[in-house]
Amino acid sequence: MYYKLIIQVIGGLALFIFGINTLSDSLQKITSNNIKSIIGILAKRPWASALVGLATTLIIQSSSATSVMTVGFVNAGLMNLKTAIGIIMGANIGTTITAQIVSLNIVDLVTYPLLIIGFILFFTSKRRRYKNIGMAIIGLGLLFLGMGIMKQSLDPLKDNESFKNFLLVFSRNPFLGVLAGLLLTSLLQSSSATIGILIALASQGLIPIGAAVPILFGDNIGTCATALISSMGTTVTAKRTAFSHLLFNIFGTIIFMTLFYGFRLEPIVVRFMGSSVPRQIANIHTTFNVVTTAILFPMIGLFEKLVVKLYPGKDVVEHKNAIYLDNRLIKTPSVAMEQAKKELLRLTKIVQIMDSLSFQRLKSKDTVIEKKVLDREAAVDSVTEDIIRYLTQLSRQSLTLKLSNKLINLMHIAYDTERTGDHAESLLNLMILKDENRTKFTKVEIEELEELSNKVNEMFDVLISGMENGSFEELVLCEKIENDIDAIVKNSRLNHIFRLQKGECMPVSGVIFSDILLHFERTGDLLYGISKNMIEIGRY
Repeated sequence: MYYKLIIQVIGGLALFIFGINTLSDSLQKITSNNIKSIIGILAKRPWASALVGLATTLIIQSSSATSVMTVGFVNAGLMNLKTAIGIIMGANIGTTITAQIVSLNIVDLVTYPLLIIGFILFFTSKRRRYKNIGMAIIGLGLLFLGMGIMKQSLDPLKDNESFKNFLLVFSRNPFLGVLAGLLLTSLLQSSSATIGILIALASQGLIPIGAAVPILFGDNIGTCATALISSMGTTVTAKRTAFSHLLFNIFGTIIFMTLFYGFRLEPIVVRFMGSSVPRQIANIHTTFNVVTTAILFPMIGLFEKLVVKLYPGKDVVEHKNAIYLDNRLIKTPSVAMEQAKKELLRLTKIVQIMDSLSFQRLKSKDTVIEKKVLDREAAVDSVTEDIIRYLTQLSRQSLTLKLSNKLINLMHIAYDTERTGDHAESLLNLMILKDENRTKFTKVEIEELEELSNKVNEMFDVLISGMENGSFEELVLCEKIENDIDAIVKNSRLNHIFRLQKGECMPVSGVIFSDILLHFERTGDLLYGISKNMIEIGRY
């Protein structure tokens, strides 16, 4: 009997979690671009951040997804910590809608109609959007189906006094209940799944509200596990965002544990939470998050300082938005172009770091290096887009011939810098490919590549110094260094052919070696092109 019961409960839980994930994933596909736009625009207004978090989670039905997305925005430099904290507070309220839905006595009525409607829409629609809507409806149906299976499978336990007495332990010792909720939610990676289990137990009269409440509080802490895991390998500020989620729920748990068990207000509060235990569980879950947000949101600045104090550290974030471009300067083209030059200088520095990090990957298998390069590549693409858009707006102004020529040079520099970043990313991919194919370079090959990398890095240094100081001497020197790079590449290719003829290196590693030489050579060409455009700008 118990074997069948356990299998049915686990199967129902699996369907429930799969339904939540399917619903969330499908809704994200339907609304992803709109969600990112909303977060990007409204998150600039601190007062609106909680509303953004609430709305986002209501739409995509996953506070974990909202939290992970927020950590990603912070890691990318698109959002500050204060705004992220507000979004997470709102997300905690939004996630309670799942508990409200499953606590309603409509599971048996809507499960199969939802599955049928979703199935028809998914398999008959030709447009991807409608297929995603159909899959979202199927996900909701599977959620209800899993809930129904859990409720039915738990029915035999109604007469089991041992099981009932076991659950009553959580009423007598609320701290054990908090721990149980924390561990279960951390394991399942879904607060909704834990609450679903509680509601299924309550629907069969197996768990009293006194035992469910502390588990519910622990569930709120356990749900932070997803954001904490997603913050691994990110910036300090992104880690603080995930930590603030944890701190928020710990603070709420302390408040409610004090009110419920310190001041013994549980019977009074529960009386206003509904007539049935499932409804009480859902309503207390909502009340917990609404009240905690209402207390902390007005003090969000102090809360941010506390997070920074408890999680010290400093990081450098490459902002994915232009920081020097100001649309108010468009009417003054000469000043606006100087700002564009500053932005291009910043962009060139980012690309230099990318190039150096990519080459570091030759000797290190540290995946953090890959994350740093790819994050900067995204920044380069985004900032380049901002610069081109800005220069395009400038081109619509009445420009003198000199300013018009200068603008064209700036456009060329922007494109060349972005392409240089692409070559740095390609270098990284070659380093990864080398490891995946388990190929090795000879000591001589590594020395030749190090010489070439150092020369390219020297060219970056000279170019950046020339751009900063407006030095013609340094910019002109780029031509000589570019010739040196070409000579090193030519010599390395000849040596490589001789090594292949003598059988001193493997053909597979030889292909990767040749491709690395090519990307360094192209990088030198592009940096030389940037220096020439800078020289022309200086002559106007």
